[in-house]
Amino acid sequence: MRPSRGLIAMLAPVAALAISLPASASLILALDLPTLVTRADQISVVDVVSTKAAWNAEHDRIVTTIDVAVVDCWKGAAAPGSHVQIVQAGGTVGELTMRIDGMPHFAPGERALLFLRGTAERASVVGMAQGKRPVRRETGRWMVSAPDRGGADFVRTTPASGSIFTARPRPLEDLRSDVRALVGAGPPGGAR
Repeated sequence: MRPSRGLIAMLAPVAALAISLPASASLILALDLPTLVTRADQISVVDVVSTKAAWNAEHDRIVTTIDVAVVDCWKGAAAPGSHVQIVQAGGTVGELTMRIDGMPHFAPGERALLFLRGTAERASVVGMAQGKRPVRRETGRWMVSAPDRGGADFVRTTPASGSIFTARPRPLEDLRSDVRALVGAGPPGGAR
């Protein structure tokens, strides 16, 4: 049975697009700031203390545990100086590396703003790489940069959601004010 000309005409543009686009292993919905705030149980500025990768119990995947110390908590009940353990897939054990496109990368000594879900003993980053924003001291002020894409492609869900990766660094205090206003407003629809 031969395919109809109509079917071929419909599939040709899709095939051409698939051939012309670079491949990426992860395609993730881009989240705007209100969505990140709503989905997060905790939003904190943290210092990365350590990272430790190990095999899971079944020895079929590598999992990394990241220990972070809270500097300032914008949502949630974490006290400054308290620790949070972030657990995520991927990492390096010996000579073997398991990488998940879209996962944030952590390095001891770095400071970041994190949007987290879960408990202090086992948290995860909301929205994968987009839930981690580098924080750096520039010209006497703490500045927040756009998140690293982590090797993934992000699909815009709202006009504002695509801008998080192209945004210029902004003062940490300005973003803090925006987040605190969103936390005070509660989730859309009035439910708290």
